[in-house]
Amino acid sequence: MKSAEQTPSTFLTGINYPWVHYGWDFGDPPLAWIGGQPLAEWRAQKRQQIADDFREFARLGISAVRWFLLADGLNYGIGDDAPQTDGSEWNFYPLPAHHPFHAQLGDDFAFVMKTCAELKLKLLPSLMDFHWCFPAAVADQNTGVIKGGRSSVVTDPEQRAQFFENVLEPLLTISLRNPETIYAWELINEPEWVTKRGGLRLFGRRNDEKQTVPHAAMIAFITEGIARINAKKLPDGCAAFASTVGFATWKTISEWKAADLGITLNQFHYYAQDNQALPENDFSDELPCCVGEFATAAGMSWPELVNNRTDQTIASRLRAIADKGHQSTFLWSARATDQATTWTEAEHQEIAGYLRPSPDASA
Repeated sequence: MKSAEQTPSTFLTGINYPWVHYGWDFGDPPLAWIGGQPLAEWRAQKRQQIADDFREFARLGISAVRWFLLADGLNYGIGDDAPQTDGSEWNFYPLPAHHPFHAQLGDDFAFVMKTCAELKLKLLPSLMDFHWCFPAAVADQNTGVIKGGRSSVVTDPEQRAQFFENVLEPLLTISLRNPETIYAWELINEPEWVTKRGGLRLFGRRNDEKQTVPHAAMIAFITEGIARINAKKLPDGCAAFASTVGFATWKTISEWKAADLGITLNQFHYYAQDNQALPENDFSDELPCCVGEFATAAGMSWPELVNNRTDQTIASRLRAIADKGHQSTFLWSARATDQATTWTEAEHQEIAGYLRPSPDASA
């Protein structure tokens, strides 16, 4: 479904702000990891940093922010509440409804919502990252910090329901205070990496020990979570939020029958995988599509730009995404440090020049 020609004013350009502290941006941090600083002071400084960063995004003309909320679950259960092992296997149980984590999670999320609303930024919250389902890994033995190891929340129906009721539902309720601030609600980022796929390959890779979730269980998790997002209504009866999953590849949209999952905003991530060109939005006649991640690093070249002798700038990539009928995209990224990210002052100026051209630029 290729849409009419889009311009910077009609095409939403966002940025991934995937984390400040991966896995403990929302809710209380591991206290041993904040250097003895009073918690209130630490939180105030972090919130100031977030506000400053978001203010800069708005100045550059960026319209939306995508942020991983719980990521790998690092602080969703610390110490006795973290995944536990008997020496042969790990076990985990969702936090009970009365656990103080939930209140702080909600308070931190409400702050982000308020900040976005004040700056007229849209927010694309991603509830969890695929690392949530990775095998448990001890991050800090002394303080009982465990990364991953929480896949039972996805695979076990009772745990799944408890998790949605105590975590997702309160966040959706907070979102309803300012529904216009939410661009879409994302349930999980790149679930393919932890989903067993039989003999199929993903980007040339076979299943490995990190793929802990049966395909049927992941489909059930997505279907149930998306249904909860879709159930939230505005006073006029319309859906309050678009719902989405951040698929690692566009192929998953058809392979997993995204429309049957209830998703109302198709999303995939593009890093010129297997040197394939960016696809057009031909996935659905009804649903818009978002390119939820693409590299800002010029070194990760796009084949169609090379073939068309076009530069590898961010602006060229944004034009290509819009020209292929996608509704929106989110740059990777403001804070990650990897080969896909280049986010220096030069990129800031390029983005500002593209999204906020001077009056003389069109003369």
